[in-house]
Amino acid sequence: MSNKNEINILIANDPLPLSFVMSKKWPSDTKVNFIKTEYTNYKPEPIKLKNIDILIGTDFTLEMSKYANRLKAIFIPAAGYERINPDALPDGTIVANAYHHEAPISEWVMMVASALDHSLIKSHLTFANGSWSQWPARLGAYSELYNKTFGIIGLGNIGMRVAKLALAYDMRVIGTGRTKRNSIKNQSEIEYHYGKKGIDEVMTRSDFVLISTPLNKMTQDLINKRELKLMKKTAYIINVARGQIINEESLYYALKNRTIAGAAIDTWYIYPEGKKDEPRPSRFPFWELDNLIMTPHHSGATIGTMKRRYTTVAENIDRFVTKKPILNVIENISKN
Repeated sequence: MSNKNEINILIANDPLPLSFVMSKKWPSDTKVNFIKTEYTNYKPEPIKLKNIDILIGTDFTLEMSKYANRLKAIFIPAAGYERINPDALPDGTIVANAYHHEAPISEWVMMVASALDHSLIKSHLTFANGSWSQWPARLGAYSELYNKTFGIIGLGNIGMRVAKLALAYDMRVIGTGRTKRNSIKNQSEIEYHYGKKGIDEVMTRSDFVLISTPLNKMTQDLINKRELKLMKKTAYIINVARGQIINEESLYYALKNRTIAGAAIDTWYIYPEGKKDEPRPSRFPFWELDNLIMTPHHSGATIGTMKRRYTTVAENIDRFVTKKPILNVIENISKN
């Protein structure tokens, strides 16, 4: 370990090999000591936090706090911060994230919305197997996104980007959030509601419902059996936020019983913890359903997203060293 006058940065959430030169990835302009470590389920060995000034990672636990004798900042190279335990943070610890994934996620959202509406996957699979069952001359006419209603729960960076694209498709957009706002971007084009009533408006009236709100105590199981029953039988739900925002069992049975038309799910309930384990993503067999597009949490994992995040984290390292204000500080979790 380097001396106490150097800035030690532990990198605990990175798929690159230990031999990779970290300064090439995190282009900081100031001299720091990068320390890369193995991790399990995104968590490094707690003892690795000893004499660390900055943690680049997504997790922080009470066990890790026992060794965090110098920790002053956690820079999350992602958007979500629900795996940081605020009660474990040493006093004075700043937590900041680096999202930059709204462009690819919004592209993914519109892609799956169109694929669901056009029965794209079923059409491909049946036709590739020699069947003309999806031919309009036998099946009938298909649907279209034009003039339909896109509902968005959570009008943050992702939600607003999706709204922009949905409007370009000539769709109506309804959005909802936790608080009343007197003005939002595109106010004349986005119908905005808030609170529980806002969720009910979105669930009842939308042809597509996007979940793009952070996971926290208030949003755990935000969408449950009651909310799913409000949806049209012809409507689809899309989740790019966190699996636990939609109740797992309620979602499965809404799809299985076709209470709703279908879904596209990118964020799940169970994830791998090591490098080779292959767990199913849920306690329920979603993979047996034919009205679901399911992907392994990859909607925002593009080269562009990674580069933008690296740049933001590197800039925050420089800001930390030069004592300038940190970007994207998460106010409700940082320990001032």
